[in-house]
Amino acid sequence: MQKKKYYLNIVFMAVLLGLVFYVILKDEDLDEILKALKDASIPFMLLATAAAFMYIIMEGVSMQIILLSLGFKVNAIKCLKYSFIGFFFNAITPSATGGQPMQVLYMHSDGINIGASSVTLLFWTIIYKIALVVVEAFVFIFMHGFAKNSLRGDMWLFVVGIIVNVVSIFLYSIIVFSENGAKNITYFATWLLHKLRIVKRKEKIEKKLDNLLMSYKEGAEYMRSHINTSAIVLCTTIIQRVAYFAVTWFVYKALGFDDYTCVEIIVLQSFVSVCIDILPFPGGVGVNEGFFVKLFAPVMGKSMAVSAMLLSRGASFYVLLIVSAIITVVAQIHQLHIEGKKVKLRKNKSRRE
Repeated sequence: MQKKKYYLNIVFMAVLLGLVFYVILKDEDLDEILKALKDASIPFMLLATAAAFMYIIMEGVSMQIILLSLGFKVNAIKCLKYSFIGFFFNAITPSATGGQPMQVLYMHSDGINIGASSVTLLFWTIIYKIALVVVEAFVFIFMHGFAKNSLRGDMWLFVVGIIVNVVSIFLYSIIVFSENGAKNITYFATWLLHKLRIVKRKEKIEKKLDNLLMSYKEGAEYMRSHINTSAIVLCTTIIQRVAYFAVTWFVYKALGFDDYTCVEIIVLQSFVSVCIDILPFPGGVGVNEGFFVKLFAPVMGKSMAVSAMLLSRGASFYVLLIVSAIITVVAQIHQLHIEGKKVKLRKNKSRRE
């Protein structure tokens, strides 16, 4: 059933992407767009791709730092694997909800208990959102005029995006830093769902929640006493965020433009992330492409903005999606191989006995 949902999400992504490209390209000069793609500087495109992979790498670094602080000696390769797996399942599920459950599953198979993996991912999620708010706070303090002129009628969407991120940070912080915060929030959600008749057996759900929260409580208490870890992870996550936004800067340079500064292009790309991340589309497919063209058309013209979108999304999403899909398949095959060996050992042991 779960696999069927993933396949349906992929089909939905493909259909949505086809419709968006049709709308974007139907009135454009395809020869001009193809020429721009052909003439794009290869060295700058390689740098764009490297920046995209840096985004994945820095997430793995952040997870390793948190896990080490929790007492789990996990190597960088495994953390990089979790990062790629998270990217893949986030990309093919609405609102990027599929990544973390799969990361927890693979961490558990590597000997990391559910409590520690849940705290790791929750803590990283808080810092990830804080990093974006920090970047946008910098923009509004030092580049308010540029932001206002660039966003124009879309300022409301940007404000909503920031509010959603701030509220998320607040709720996540309650869960981690309040001793009973997680229990109160989950119990309230269960009560509300029960009242709406979505959940029928409230007591059974609450019992399962108690077991889950107990496994995670020790890790949460540990993280509350290690504020230094959050400061280090915040630095690595800001680097991660900026690396992702910088993909568009390298694409901009690859297309031969030089009118806007590196900071200005990075800021424009950050606006795309803030405005689009809150929308419940797998990987932001469709809306991301459309909003990118809308925001960058005044910067480089409509046709070149389409070319920039194709190159930027290609490097920062579709290349990563393909690589992460391959790594996920390899990881799954490896996992099945290990489980098969365990089953074989158990059978041999039972025969000897």
